Amino acid sequence: MAVWVAGAALLLSACGATSGTPGPSVQQGTASPVVGTAPDPAVLGVEMSPERLAFTPPHLEGRELVRVGVLLPFSGSASALRSEAGHLLRGAELALFERGVENIVLLPKDTEGTARGAEAAAEAVIADGADLIIGPLLAAEVRAVSAPARRANVPVISFSTDTSVAGGGVYLLSFPPEEEVRRVVSYTASLGASRFAIAAPATPYGQLVSEAYRRAAAEAGGTVTAEEVYSGGVDSMSQAARRLARAGIGRLEVGRALAMTGENWQPAEGGAFQVVMLPAGGDDLRMLAPSMLFADIDPLLVKFVGTGLWRNPDSAREPALANGWFAGPDAAMRARFEASYQSAFGEQPSRLAGLGYDAASLAALMAANTGAIDRTVLEDPNGFLGVDGLFRLRGDGTVERGLALYTIRNGQFEVLDPAPERFGPAGADIEPGES
Repeated sequence: MAVWVAGAALLLSACGATSGTPGPSVQQGTASPVVGTAPDPAVLGVEMSPERLAFTPPHLEGRELVRVGVLLPFSGSASALRSEAGHLLRGAELALFERGVENIVLLPKDTEGTARGAEAAAEAVIADGADLIIGPLLAAEVRAVSAPARRANVPVISFSTDTSVAGGGVYLLSFPPEEEVRRVVSYTASLGASRFAIAAPATPYGQLVSEAYRRAAAEAGGTVTAEEVYSGGVDSMSQAARRLARAGIGRLEVGRALAMTGENWQPAEGGAFQVVMLPAGGDDLRMLAPSMLFADIDPLLVKFVGTGLWRNPDSAREPALANGWFAGPDAAMRARFEASYQSAFGEQPSRLAGLGYDAASLAALMAANTGAIDRTVLEDPNGFLGVDGLFRLRGDGTVERGLALYTIRNGQFEVLDPAPERFGPAGADIEPGES
């Protein structure tokens, strides 16, 4: 079944470049929730005959349409996958409802959460005349979709965080940890840090963050001088912390320590490392951070930093993480989307639902302005202002996000350095505090 939804306004907007000139002009969304009839609940896509080309709903016959396939694991084996698929589709529906574009059609297809299912869904939606594919969610699905999409010259905006599947017309609209790592390393380096350490879990995520950390440190003119991996619980974490400490850490004089609060941190001249990355979340983080203290790694001297996994209420209440730093999307921007989603569907959106909204908003932008999918618009270096703040899609298919830097103070998350309001030249870093 094709989903076609019309409505009022759009949040997504193009942002100015370094010169301050705006990108493609689109209507800015209102600050209050959308008022009006909500779109129909999300439904599963009904597979259509491969022989039927350029599917057109009866009430849109005779119009030049932009058809957007939405490939998601509606019947995936895991309930979390099925739930996420529904949130992503509802986010896409909401974007079209708010934008009110009348020449765009969503074509939902079920990937079943498998590579084979994703490939079949891609072939089916391409046969239905899709001009753009939104999804899939999993890296294996994206790989399977890539080949038929490239043969048909249909761009793909996927939600995977695996950068190895990007490129050749496949774009990642997600929250890759590499961007979070780069933001926090860039900020600490701007304060003079050049020696970095990391204690990472022995998982694919830990390996990914470690690799990104080494690259980011090198780009910032520094180096990772100590790197430890742990597996298992607190004993393994404690051993990793002790090994880091043996690399050599400075000591604070009592008088200087008494004058410091953790908020006025500056990189120390001595010691093997000045910053330590703790890429964990939840209970793991609440065990890992105290392990650093027990190994005499002093957070007054060594800045504790992390990834978006830190953004958890329990993390904010962990004393060992007080004054620690991590990067994440602009929370204030997301509040408007959550209010609109709640108003339309009567429930809170998932963390990823905004990606469905932003992807459909990009499609609506092109359908309204050019009447067709245009990769030059997708790769606009000025970027776009979406649900979670500033982002732009690079030519290699990866996403760059304008992230805020957060600190933990008094059991709360506070913005230490705000998210940028514009991007610098493509490939250039955004200076801390620049907006």
